[in-house]
Amino acid sequence: MAKKQFSRLGLGILTILLSASVFQVIAAVAVVLVWPDEGARPGWLMWAATFAPMYLLAVPLGLLVMRKAPAAPRPQNPMTAREFLTAGLISVFLMYAGNFLGSALLALVQAVAGTTAENPLLTYAMDDNLLLRVLVMAVIAPIVEEYVFRKQLIDRMNAYGEKLAVVVSALLFGLFHGNLSQFFYAFALGLVFGYVYLRTGRLRYSTALHMIINFLGSVVAPAIVSKVDLDAVGSLDLTDVQAMTEYLTALMPLMIYGLAMFGLMMAGLVLFCLQVRKTYFAPAPMELERGERFQTVFLNPGMILFILLSIASVALTFIV
Repeated sequence: MAKKQFSRLGLGILTILLSASVFQVIAAVAVVLVWPDEGARPGWLMWAATFAPMYLLAVPLGLLVMRKAPAAPRPQNPMTAREFLTAGLISVFLMYAGNFLGSALLALVQAVAGTTAENPLLTYAMDDNLLLRVLVMAVIAPIVEEYVFRKQLIDRMNAYGEKLAVVVSALLFGLFHGNLSQFFYAFALGLVFGYVYLRTGRLRYSTALHMIINFLGSVVAPAIVSKVDLDAVGSLDLTDVQAMTEYLTALMPLMIYGLAMFGLMMAGLVLFCLQVRKTYFAPAPMELERGERFQTVFLNPGMILFILLSIASVALTFIV
C-alpha cells in the first residue's frame, strides 16, 4: 500500500513535468506561427508560453493524479516572528551554499564534458519586465510550488514518517527544477520549507519564506547586477580618475547588496548550526523501517519514471 502511495505521488509530479513540457512546446509553436517576427512579439508572450501551461494546465492535471492518494493534513500551530526570522536567515544561507555547490559541480561537469549548460530560468530572471518578474517568480511560483510540494506531498507522506516526508518532498522539489544550477539550493530550501510546514501545518509560513527567497534571488539581485557592466572592468584606464570614480559609484549598490547578503548568510550559518540539533520528528502511525524506506519510496513505477525524466531534463540542458 505504501509503494502504491508513493508511486501515485511520483506519477503526479511526473504528470506535471511531462505535460508542462508538451504544453509549453505547443504554446511556443503557436506563438511563432501567430507572431513570426520575433521583434514584433509582445514581451509578455514568452512568459505566457512558458508559465501559463505549467500553472493552468499541468499542475491541475498532476493534482488530479495525486488526489486518490490518502492525505492527512497537519495540525496547525502558530509560528513566532523570531522563529520566522530564524528560518528566513537559514534559508538565505542554504540558498547561497546550495547555489555555490551547484555552480561548482556544474563547472566540473562542463569541464569534463567539454560543453556548457545554461540555467533555463536565467532568461526570465534577467528580463526587463519587472512586473512579470515579481508577479510570476516572487508571487505565483511560490504559492503554487508550496501548495504542490509541501501541502499535497507532505500531507500524503507524513503518515510513513515525518522526516521521510520532508526529505522526499525536498528531493522531488529539487529534481523537478530539471537542472544542476538549481537542484542543490532547491533541495536545501525544500528541507527548510518542508520542516516549517510540518511543524506549523500552515502553508502561509513556508510560502512567505519562498516568496522572500525568490524575490531576493530572482528580482533584487538581477536588477542590481543588470545596472553594472562587469565586463568593462578589464578595459578601464586606472589613471583616469573620473572614469574610475563613475565605475565605482555604479558598482556601489552591488557591493552594498553583496555585503548585506554575506552578513545575512553568516548569521544563517550560525543559526543553522544551532537549530539543526533542535529539529525533531514525531513518530508516524505507519512509520517505515529504516531498511525498507528506499525501496518503498523510490523503487516503484511512478518514482522511477519521474526520476528518469528529471535526469533527462538535466541532460538536455547540456545538449540544447
